[in-house]
Order: sequence, then C-alpha cells, then structure tokens
Amino acid sequence: MKRIIQLMFIFIIGLSVTGCSTFNATSLTPDWFSKDEEEKVLGPEGSLEKATQLTKDGYYEEAREVLEKVEAESDSREYSTLAKIRIADTYYDDELYAEAAIEYASFLDIQSYSKYAAYAQYKLAMSYFKRIKTIDVSYHWARLAIQEFEVLRRNYPRNPYMDITESRIKMCRRVLAEYEFYVGKFYFEKGSYAAAIGRFNNMLENYPESKSESEALYYLGMSYDNSGQKFKAIEYFNALVEKFPTNELSVKARELIVSIDSQTPRLIIAE
Repeated sequence: MKRIIQLMFIFIIGLSVTGCSTFNATSLTPDWFSKDEEEKVLGPEGSLEKATQLTKDGYYEEAREVLEKVEAESDSREYSTLAKIRIADTYYDDELYAEAAIEYASFLDIQSYSKYAAYAQYKLAMSYFKRIKTIDVSYHWARLAIQEFEVLRRNYPRNPYMDITESRIKMCRRVLAEYEFYVGKFYFEKGSYAAAIGRFNNMLENYPESKSESEALYYLGMSYDNSGQKFKAIEYFNALVEKFPTNELSVKARELIVSIDSQTPRLIIAE
C-alpha cells in the first residue's frame, strides 16, 4: 500500500510539471482526488502547508477541517500539537476572538510545557486585548487581557513577546483607569456622591499617573464637598493644586478652597 501511495505521489508531481491536469486554487493535488486521498498523499506536513495556504487565502473553516484531521489522525505528536495550535490561529486570524481564546486555553491546559506554550499564552491574552473597543464596554476584556499577559510574564519570563507585553499591559491599565473615571463621573453627575467617591478613589489608588488623574482629584474633591465632607474636599483640592499647579482645574480648586475656608475656619489653603 505504501508503495502504491509513493507511486501516486510521483505521478502527481509529473502531472504538475507537464500541466496535464487541472488543480484547485487551494489544493496541492488534482481535482479528481477526494479529500481523504489528497491528505494521504500529502501527509501531515503537506496538510499543514495546505492549511497555511487556505488561511492566507481566507478559507478559515476549510483550513480548520484539514488541521482537525491532522490533529486527530497523525501518528506524530509534533504534527498533532502544531495542528492544535494552528486551529486556534485560524479563529484568531478570522477575528473570532472568543473561539480563539477557548482554543488557546484548551491547548495550554494540556500543553503548558510545550515549545508553543508561550506563543499560545500570548495569543490568549491578545484574544482578549483585541476585543477592547470603547471605554464603556472594554473593562471586562482589559482585565482578562492583563490577567493573561501577567501569566505570560510570570510563567514564561524568557518569551519573545516581553517588550510588547509590557506595552499591552500599560494600555490595558489605561483602559481600566479611564473606565473607573467614566463610571465615577457618571455617578457624580447623577448625584450619587458616595458611589462617585468610591470609583475616583479606586482609580487614584490602583491606577496612579493616569492621564485623567487631575480630573479625578477635582471631581473627588467636588464629591466630598457636595456630600458635606468639607475637610476631605480641601484635602483633594490641595492635592490637585500641588501636583498640577498650572492645570485649569487647579484654578477652580483654589477658588473652591477659598470658598469652603470662608465657611469653615482653620482649613489649610494650598499656596
């Protein structure tokens, strides 16, 4: 049987050279071959190459079919392992990030020490990162992305994605900070000052140096002021003035400090 397959393969190569048969655009074998016959001739390595071409051409579902067959039927652990990670890649390349995350996580559950593990962990994190869009809907994905990027950094410290991982984590943290500010301001405008205080404090504590820090300090001071906690309001207005002396919100903060101080003696005013 092996001899017959070898002869068939030689025959196919001969046809490709002489141009005596027509070929599918996404296949390495003639039109009159069935999929099973084609995969037997190609073998796992050839099937993986075919799947690569199918993916490049945008035939993701067809590529998965080929890869799933390699994974299920290959006698080589190397080929079956590579097929499994490539199945996840087809979902990722097709922007089906939920499905991709499931496949990468499944791979890591059984192949955490594979030479492809760091890659799978990076792509798992990126499957969440890619779903970050607008601030109001991205909090969940940013948290999951950070979690998986940190697993990558902790479990695979020599991974080749370290530099980009650090930048991705920073971007996720900015998203989380902006989300806390977004929700805090929503509560402030609604008049729910206790809830606003919780959000602004959480942002300042967990995401220092955020681009919205000055605004968070201002609205935190306003929230305390509106809830009757004058000393706390002064504390955060002072912090705003001291850290961002040239910010336009600091001008308002100074005016509010003077106003509150005139009503509540012996409060310290920032210079």
